[in-house]
Amino acid sequence: MSKFTSEERLLVGELTHRMNNEFAAAIGVVSLAAARSPNGEVKGALAAVEARLHSYVQVNRCLQIPSRDMVIDASAHLRQLCRSISRSRLDCRGIELQFVGRPLKMNSERCWRLSMIISELITNAARHAFGDRGGKIQVELCQCGPFVKCRVADDGRAPEKIRPGLGFAIVERLIASLDGKIHQHFGLEGAVSDMIFPVCSRAQRTGPSALLRPRSRDTVLRVGPLELDLIERTAKRGDRAIDLLPREFRLLEYMMRRKEQRLTRAMLLQEVWNYKFVPRSNLVDVHMGRLRRKVDEPRELPMIQNVRGVGFVLRAPACFRRHD
Repeated sequence: MSKFTSEERLLVGELTHRMNNEFAAAIGVVSLAAARSPNGEVKGALAAVEARLHSYVQVNRCLQIPSRDMVIDASAHLRQLCRSISRSRLDCRGIELQFVGRPLKMNSERCWRLSMIISELITNAARHAFGDRGGKIQVELCQCGPFVKCRVADDGRAPEKIRPGLGFAIVERLIASLDGKIHQHFGLEGAVSDMIFPVCSRAQRTGPSALLRPRSRDTVLRVGPLELDLIERTAKRGDRAIDLLPREFRLLEYMMRRKEQRLTRAMLLQEVWNYKFVPRSNLVDVHMGRLRRKVDEPRELPMIQNVRGVGFVLRAPACFRRHD
């Protein structure tokens, strides 16, 4: 990951300082106008404007380049960023922004780059996915061995073909600076952006202390002949490549991490679709049917099995089980 030079850091700091001054000046003007107005309704409206400007200030603070390298809780930082973005831009449009993540220690500069990526993806979703109606955007963050997985998903209906602009070019550059990858999918159920990158920078991973750390096996999942690469976002059964959509990839990952376990439809809806309730829908069965046709071809021994009255289970074929 490239580091900022002292001159670059100075210039970015000066730009941030000027933006903060502009926000402070705007807040001062609105506050003074509210104090001078004799109309209670006008005072209330101006107070709401002032509150939104303060939220914009908080967004700007969350996106400031850190003044020094230190380890911070990335989840706490991103939760504050999402809260500020909601108050400044989304609440007034009926768009719910939810952050899901447990404490995750990360270098402050890497967290800043991730914050810039998430802010841009949220902005794109708010701009293209919902039109004049409300909706939901969810940001998820978790650690998988030595890697961080992050997802930004919405339930809007963006056009299937969106011409990449400057914003996405910035996102690609930032994720590359984290030695990571991003995969995006746009469909009728909404848009999904999945990112994965190392918790530590390349320099930290290849330093002297890295030699003492065992390599994690969590980046490639294997069940019998089935293999799922979480970095390359690829799947294969034996030598046969399997082309998976983002939701299918996540569903298969969940099942492979819980091989031999009976998974109910309610569990899958809650963990894979993030539903807090169980709707009367055949959503799981439809996706599972597509996944089974991709994983289990007609001449292959079945791995995804339907457990009547319960749900589904993923098992390695009998000839592989003694080797797992």
